[in-house]
Amino acid sequence: MDQETLFRFIQAVVFIGFVAHRGYYNRKFPASEADTLEKQDPGMSSRIANLLAIPALIGLGAYLISPAWMAWASMTLPAWSRWGGVGLAGMGFALLQWSHAALGKNWSDHPRITAAQTLVTDGPYRRIRHPIYTSFILILGSSLYISANWFIGLLWIVATAIDIETRIRFEEEKMIARFGKEYRRYKERSGSLLPRF
Repeated sequence: MDQETLFRFIQAVVFIGFVAHRGYYNRKFPASEADTLEKQDPGMSSRIANLLAIPALIGLGAYLISPAWMAWASMTLPAWSRWGGVGLAGMGFALLQWSHAALGKNWSDHPRITAAQTLVTDGPYRRIRHPIYTSFILILGSSLYISANWFIGLLWIVATAIDIETRIRFEEEKMIARFGKEYRRYKERSGSLLPRF
């Protein structure tokens, strides 16, 4: 197997693994509309993020089928940086799983506040308020290096960043409304996407 084929295989595994992981937790902890007090309505930013994800997905599919189709956006990267992208994806998956383990039934695929919601501040949440979103950036952003394609990588990064920004804004506002001073104190000792020590 030549090196480019290997990276295409790894890129496919990373993306399929990401989708499968999300699907597993959607089935394990389905959203309960009856228990939902408030949930985020998709606004313009979410729609833009979803629109950007379409060409990113098409570009990724084209790259996986035949890299020549996406050669116009390819970058010349040393093998070590592409393996670095694999490392970023691995870190992202580890953080994602750790975050899910800490959140348990508090997790929801779509930002919402539920009647049974508790404030989770252990595991990765001890230092980072939104570690799942950090893992999204690591996993989807890793495609920039693994595929060595700026079109695919930058579209995933921009789409993810736009979506995450709107989710964080909603969640922070609702968590302050729900938990008040306790959440404000938590914000002071934790970072939003990066750990605060």
